[in-house]
This record gives sequence, structure tokens and C-alpha cells, in this order.
Amino acid sequence: MATWKHYVENEAAYEAAIARNISINARKTRAAKWLATADGARANAFLFELDEFEPTYRDDGKFDATHPVVKASLGEFYGKMRSSVNEWGGLTEGQTKVVLAMIERGEARVAERAKAREEARQADADKSGWIGEIGQRRVFDLTIRMVFEMSGMYGTSYLHVMHDVDGNVVVYKGTNLLGEKGNAVSVKATIKDHDSRDGVKQTKISRPVAA
Repeated sequence: MATWKHYVENEAAYEAAIARNISINARKTRAAKWLATADGARANAFLFELDEFEPTYRDDGKFDATHPVVKASLGEFYGKMRSSVNEWGGLTEGQTKVVLAMIERGEARVAERAKAREEARQADADKSGWIGEIGQRRVFDLTIRMVFEMSGMYGTSYLHVMHDVDGNVVVYKGTNLLGEKGNAVSVKATIKDHDSRDGVKQTKISRPVAA
């Protein structure tokens, strides 16, 4: 009695297709079983940035392209676990436990950084005051705390967050790059505004030149 295999010109290709279908079905079965567990579902969400690990807007309105816990965990092993899920449909029990431990470590790192930022903000709030008068041009001796590069329709600009020896926060945003994080700089600039951010008094300056 003739079978379908007798009508297949390339029997090797037919066998390969059957094996491929079996593999796909097995992967689907493993995926369904893995994702049906709470640990598997959470590990999968973490590895593929779904649900609680989706990129979100922060409290300050800025968009995080990568969830903070994921960002704190990225590396070769993270990539390998993603590849394993793609290839096999899920992870083993041991792999799942390792991924859940990664999540815990990532959450701890994020919490530590948030605590450090809050402590720094509180220290600034306690120390920082406004400098001079708006419109006044004067010399500032500063240490650069952070520099952010920003690209826009008018080109590249830089946001500098700095402080003086008394802990007063000074902010400059413009096309001049005053230095790098940690650099001590002396500039002559105009006091543009007195502002507050998150309870911290800031003196904004404009048109800085080396003093």
C-alpha cells in the first residue's frame, strides 16, 4: 500500500520537516507548561521586558527605554537565558531559579541607587541656596557633578549639574561643554534664574566663559 512518503521526491527533506514539526510542537508544549507557573511567567516577563518589566515613564516624566531592574541585570548570562527560551520554549527549574535570583539582585541594586539619590537630594536641599542676583555676571568656582548630552533640532547641547564649595547647586544648559564629571572649573557667567527642583534650590547660569 502506497503511503504519502512514496510521493515525496526528497524523502530526506520530508523527514527533516517531520522532525522540525515535532520540535516545534515540543517547544510549544514546554512553553505552555513553563508559562503556566508563576515563576516561569515572571522569569519570562523579565527576560523579554513584558508586564511589570516593560519600559515606562519615570516619576520625573522621562522615558526609560529599558526597565531599571533589567538594565541592572544585562549581561552575557541574561542573553543566554533569552536564547534558551527562544530555542527550547522555556527554562529548566534550575535556570528559572537563577533568573529569579537575578531579578532580586537587580531590584536590590535599583533600591540602593534610589536611596543614594534621595540621600544626595536631601543633602543638597539642606545645603544649597541661591547665589547672587538674577542678571548679575560673576565668577563661579565649581565642581561638575553630572553632564548630560542632549541632541535636538538645533544640534547638541549639554546639561551640567555643578556645585560650589559651599554646596550650592549651579545648573548650566547650553552648547558649551564645560568639562567632564568630577572636573573643577572656573567660569564667568550670568545668573539667569533662581529655581527649585525636588526641594533643592538651584542657580541657573548662562553664557559661561573660562575665568
